[in-house]
This record gives sequence, structure tokens and C-alpha cells, in this order.
Amino acid sequence: MLVNRFNSIPRFALPYTLGDFGAAVSAMLGPLPEARGLGLLGTSEKFWTGSGRQALQMLLMALKLERNSGVALPLFADPSLAAAIAAAGHRPVFLDIDPRFLTIDPDHLDVANGKYKAVIAVHLFGQLSDMTAVQSVAADHPIIEDTAHAPLSFLHGRQAGDFGDCSLYSFASTKYWPAGGGGLAVVNDPDLAVRMREIVATLPAPPMFRQLRNIIMQAMKSLVFTPQAYGITGRPLRRWTDRLALLEPRLEQVAIQRSYAAVALRQAAAMPSRVETQRANSLRLLSQLVAIEDIVLPFERLGARYNYHLFPVLLRDSRERDAVMSAMWERRVDTSMIYANSIDECRRFGYTGGCPVSESVAGRLITLPNYASLSVRDIDRVADTFISSLRAWRTSRPAYPIHSFGLKHPAVS
Repeated sequence: MLVNRFNSIPRFALPYTLGDFGAAVSAMLGPLPEARGLGLLGTSEKFWTGSGRQALQMLLMALKLERNSGVALPLFADPSLAAAIAAAGHRPVFLDIDPRFLTIDPDHLDVANGKYKAVIAVHLFGQLSDMTAVQSVAADHPIIEDTAHAPLSFLHGRQAGDFGDCSLYSFASTKYWPAGGGGLAVVNDPDLAVRMREIVATLPAPPMFRQLRNIIMQAMKSLVFTPQAYGITGRPLRRWTDRLALLEPRLEQVAIQRSYAAVALRQAAAMPSRVETQRANSLRLLSQLVAIEDIVLPFERLGARYNYHLFPVLLRDSRERDAVMSAMWERRVDTSMIYANSIDECRRFGYTGGCPVSESVAGRLITLPNYASLSVRDIDRVADTFISSLRAWRTSRPAYPIHSFGLKHPAVS
């Protein structure tokens, strides 16, 4: 295959269609649709929010914890979680992660007992946390599930979001459910739902001009992330948007815009089939990489069914990560080192050390393209490009000490 900038494989897709754009424009003149239409997320009460992080802030406010309470969360996660905790008037209590599944370590949660009044279980990349252990350790403390990466992921037959007191979703461009922006809170506890309803009712609607601007920007982003355009415009723009944090979540206290809600409802109908296709692509990619030594792949936890929102791979160290990423892009397969800056960001919210696995993972993790719109041929190209790039680096370098965290494949369920 001729590899050039016109047939690159972007780091992720943005499945926002012309029909979504039409639904967004039409929704600007209508009422806010009912969130209860999202029946695939269960029957608990649902609340539209301005973003996923805003949903977390408001859920913490609705819990009515004593001011400056500790809220436990994994260090290796979106740093905006810590910002939302601080905005709600509380303190992040940073915990380490399991080196195999990259979710909150229940043993570290147990060690921190007495330092927190609530727990945030982040289902990172679509892989559910060990909720049985988390619930056991957390005891009577409320549990908020961050399900932004995990719509239609399951553990022991139960869907993400069904374990805790409440959960949150995000419809931002980089999430599994890219309606353009906005978020959702799903509340399983009736008393908490009453308080949440009161808080959501105070949010003002965003200005009309901003809604129109956001719709246009979302449509443009979806075009940029096509294989034909990404190598010419998307990859160069990526450095600019990353530097200026244009895609970072915000904590503005405004309601969800009607267009986001309408598109989220529209996309929900196609979500199950898209998850199955992305899952099949990911399992094919996994099968081609399983024989490689000294990497950690996203095998499913026993009893889990992963939606494979992202396909994380742990390499030996940051030098190897950087070399592989550069070599893969030379063959026009893009990758991402998501949350690489999470440790430094969390130091601004009080992290001073004590999470060695998280610190190691942040420096050596990349994600490979695995989304539903990729063909079998594309997935094979991703696998071949990764393998050849990694081999070239390792062949050119003598053996050197590596991190010991998690460099063994876990048992496959």
C-alpha cells in the first residue's frame, strides 16, 4: 500500500454524521429533550449536564459531604477529575492503580481508609474497575462511577454505572459518545436524585451564538479526523490544540446545549452495534500483538466485557514510547500518549508522591487506533506498523533495565 498523508490512520475517530449535524441544528429551536430517552443506560434517573466534569462537581455537591472532605480517586486518570473535586470544595485523595488493568487499586484504597468520605471509581479506557473489591473496601462511603469511557462495558453481567450511588458520562469529541459536548449524571439513589434535580435546575442555558458556534466546530472536527484530511490538517492542528488546551473539559456552570442532548439521543440508537464493531477490531488487534514480549496489553478482567474505548499499550519506558510513536507516524499511523501529564497536573491539587505504578504508567503508555470505522485491513496495518516500529527500536538499542510494573500479560478471561 502506498503510504502518504492522504491515507493516514488518525489516533481516534469522530463518528459525527451529517444526520447528527442536522439533528443538532434542528434542536436549537426546540425544547431540551428528556434524558430518560437514554434507556440503554438503565432506568435510574438521568440529568443532562454541561460536561462530564460538571456532572462530577454537582454530584459531589448533592452528596452534601462536609466541606474539605477527602475524595479518593486514581492518580492516573483525567486530571480534570481533581479540578472538579476542588471546585466542589473538597480534597483529592490520590490512589495508585492496578498495573495490569490501570484502574483503582483496591488495596491502596484500603490503606487510605479514614482519609476519604467518597470514592470515584474510574473505568479507564472502558475497562471496569474491580467493583466487587471497591465496594467491599469503601463500605458505606458513597461511590461515584466515572463511566465516560465505559458506555456498554460490563462486569459479571452488570453494566458500568450500575454499581455505585451514581455515575457520569461525557459527550465530548474525544469520548466514546461524541455528541459534541455536554454530559450526563445517572443517579441510582432516590434521595441523591432529589438533591441533584435541585442543583441542575439552577443552571442557565448557554447563549444561542455559542450553541451555533459549537455545532459548526463539531462538524469541522469530524471532517478533520477523516483519513483523507487528517495527515494534511488534523495532525498539524493537534499540536496547536494540545498546546492551547482547546479540547480540554471545562467547568463552566451552564446547562447542556439542546443540540448536544439531541445528538446524544440520536447516537444512542447506533451505540450497541458500534461497540460490537470496535470490540471486534480491538480483539483482532490484541490477537496480533499477544506474542510480543515486555509490553502490557488491554486484556479483559475476569468476568468483564470491555467496550475498548481506547487500546492502551504499556512499553518499557518513555524513550521506547517516543521512538515507537515517531516511527509509526512516519508510516502515517497516529498514536496518543493520553494522560501523560496527569502526574504533574495532579501535583497542583496536592499530590506529593506514593503512587509509583501511576507515575510509571504515565511515562510509557500509548494508545493505538482501534475504532469501529477501521477496516480489517486497517487494523492489520496498525498491528504491522506497531510491531515493526517496536522491533526496529529494540534492535538498535542494547538491553537496559526496565520498569517492573506489570510487564506480564494477565490471564485472559
